[in-house]
Order: sequence, then C-alpha cells, then structure tokens
Amino acid sequence: MAMGVKVEDFFPSVKSNLTKIKWAHAVNSQALLMKTLSSNETHMIEADVNMGKLIGSEEIIPIMAHDINMTSDLSLREFIIKVVANKTKGIKLDFKTAEAYKNGTTLINTEFKNLSIPVWLNADIIPGPINAHIANVDPRTFFEDAKKVPEALLSVGWTTSLVDSPTANATTANYTQVHLDQMKKTLDDAKLMNTSVTFAVRACYAANTIDGLKNLLTQTSNHSSTLTIWSSQGDKVNVTNLNKLIKTVGVAKIYVDVPEDLRKQLDLNGSSGFGASLGLLIASAILTLHRSVL
Repeated sequence: MAMGVKVEDFFPSVKSNLTKIKWAHAVNSQALLMKTLSSNETHMIEADVNMGKLIGSEEIIPIMAHDINMTSDLSLREFIIKVVANKTKGIKLDFKTAEAYKNGTTLINTEFKNLSIPVWLNADIIPGPINAHIANVDPRTFFEDAKKVPEALLSVGWTTSLVDSPTANATTANYTQVHLDQMKKTLDDAKLMNTSVTFAVRACYAANTIDGLKNLLTQTSNHSSTLTIWSSQGDKVNVTNLNKLIKTVGVAKIYVDVPEDLRKQLDLNGSSGFGASLGLLIASAILTLHRSVL
C-alpha cells in the first residue's frame, strides 16, 4: 500500500509538531460542512459514515450520520467532492459499522482515485477498556478493505466504555498489556508493508499507559506509527500523566484531538521525545568521534 498525502506535508506550518493540527467533529450535514470549509481554524474534518438514506430518497447508501439507520442531507460521495474541491482540509472518516466501511471504501476506490488531500480511515477494531463492547469493524475486514484506498492513513482504535465513577477513569483505568498485544498482533497479521498507522487512544486511559504506548510505537515503527489522543467532553483525565505521555513520546508523534478546556491544560510545545533522544545520541557520538580523532 502506497502512502498518500501526509498531514505534515499538506500543512507545512505544523512542521514537526503534530499537536498543532486542529479538528472539526461530527461534520455530518451540509450546513456544518459549509461552515467548516470556510473556517481558518480547522485542518482536519472528522465525520461519521453510516449506511442510510438521503432526505427524500429511499436508496441505502453511505451517508454522513452518527447513528445507525438515520437519514442525512449529506452523502459520503458529496462530502468528499466538496472537501477535495476546497483544497484546504484533510478528512478523517469514522466508520460506524462494517457495512458502512465496506461500501465506503468501495465508493472511494471506484470514484476517487489518488485523492489530493490527507485521508484517514478510522474504526475501532479491538475491544478495549473498560469491558467495552465488541469492535465496530472486524480487524481483518478493516485491513483487507483498506487496500481499496492505498493512499489513506489508517487510524485504528479500541472500543471504550466508562466506569460508574468518572474519577476512576483518571486514576486507575488503562490500556492493558492484553489490549496492546492484540493491536500489535492485528498489525503483524495484516502484513501492512509501508502503510502508516495512527493509534486512536482515549485520553483518560492513555494517560495511565505511558510505557505501554511508548513500547507499542517502538514495536510498530515500521508503520511510521503515531498516537491520536482523543477525549469526550466531561472525561476525567489525569492531566499530569497526559503531559508526561506527550513529553515522553514527543509532539512529532502525537495528534491531539480533545475538547478545548483539556487542550489548554496541555504542554504542546515540547521537543519530540523519540526524535530528540535520537538527535542527542547522534550528537554525542559525533562529539566522541571528533575528540578521539584529535
């Protein structure tokens, strides 16, 4: 699978700090799409894809809608056409069902070759914390159908749920080693070659999984893997731990897609963790060699 338009190339102003990317969410209607396309505050447009009916039609097609069996005034086809024509935004398509994913990727493969904007395909493919429901899309199905859109970046995540006490999510819950191992195995089994992957992780759980997520990125470095930290409004997050995760991994390897009140509490100006460490090692080696020559 070949890599398409990269976010950092399409938006050169972010340079090596991916946390500068700003998101619009649930852009599932004509009105919201027009508003978002005219905004200078948004880089990536996240929208939900389901199977359903356009208003005034009985045909079941991929539409932009969050809930199953709903109607919409915006189809996936028209969504892509308008965003591509705008030329200033990328898209993240969040597929809510396996049927929507299969039909959506088929549509893109048939009608939209070599898209000139960043394209992400997102789905929760593995059950995650805490006792979460089954995956929205089967992992094998996700990776097999992704081959229809070779230019896309694959955004893969775990389904999540919250415990009764919101505070507990910030203090104890995490992505277990079983969750992380399952994700790594799905990537290994898929034989993705050079496909880039971002792991979508919920902030309240990611903050308590610093070493585990760092190791996952290291183990999947051949996929140019990154993290996309997301959060729902009202999630209780250990901000200190989340800042530590961002510092450990580095802003060159992390997208941050969280509500503004949480975003304001984060340190998003730090140097890239992995990259900075590698740079220091190289610099130290060069200095040592130079001294030995002298």
